[in-house]
Amino acid sequence: MKATVSVVMCTCNGERYVREQLDSILSQTWPLHEVIVQDDCSTDTTPDIISSYAARDPRIHFFRNAERLGFNRNFQSACQRATGQFVAISDQDDVWMPEKIARQIEAIGRHDLCFSAHLRGADRQHTHVVSPQYSLEALLFQGFAGHTMLLRTDLVQQPDAWLPRFYYDWSLAVAAQLRNGIVRLDEPLNWHRSHEASAARSQQARFFPKVHERPTWQPYVLGIGSYRRLQRKPQWQQFYRHVADHTADGRQPLAHRMSRLMLSRRLTDLLRLCRLCMLHRDTIYPDPSKTQGLRGRIRSFCYPFIFAYHNTTFDLDS
Repeated sequence: MKATVSVVMCTCNGERYVREQLDSILSQTWPLHEVIVQDDCSTDTTPDIISSYAARDPRIHFFRNAERLGFNRNFQSACQRATGQFVAISDQDDVWMPEKIARQIEAIGRHDLCFSAHLRGADRQHTHVVSPQYSLEALLFQGFAGHTMLLRTDLVQQPDAWLPRFYYDWSLAVAAQLRNGIVRLDEPLNWHRSHEASAARSQQARFFPKVHERPTWQPYVLGIGSYRRLQRKPQWQQFYRHVADHTADGRQPLAHRMSRLMLSRRLTDLLRLCRLCMLHRDTIYPDPSKTQGLRGRIRSFCYPFIFAYHNTTFDLDS
């Protein structure tokens, strides 16, 4: 018997892209159990578009929020509606390859989460492949995109898998690594369209409207102050305390040690964290190809500052 998959899509003013994404989902080679679409108070024609699709395809279940939840709480609410064995998360503005779900079902095994590399770019002719790190140590610094994920429903529907006021996909990835782990497919299985209206771009522009597009020395110098600023954030304390507490039984000792160092305000602990980032750079730094030689060692040693520079992850208010 085939595994059942619930696709969960959240929308908000996505009329420009949502048709193409729905078409790519409904064209999956793996038979879908259901497609749950939950709209977060769109003011454009997005609800009309989805309603027309739902009228033609009984797999689509459409819900509209009575009040704006924001993308994090909207995804959490929508995922609770899933009845399949697995949940595949979908943004409103991507395009999936036809075999995306089939390849992920084949690969997930006993893991809690399977994700794939993806294409990113404004159009098909100008894309690059994104294939993030996913060790728990790497996840101390950044998550990876929810639209690349297939997860077990029993993980997704656990309340403690969703940290409050924290990027939902990052939280889910950490929850998976703390339980039965993650597997990655290196072939890109969806195209993520880069555009100014995306949630990540909007968050960045809100706090840092004049960000250097290609920073050079700034993260190494100004990032130290950014790191200290982030340490004072309640979400910072919540996140690293969560990891430290869930690894305190001797599991994943490196992540446990690093998360405790990230909670500390002592300069010596910060230097110890930098040293660990350098020693384990091949599985922590986002692009291992940039960690070679003396320059790579310096770059990976300074990774906590590079990570902190203009970071808005810990500034979410919903």
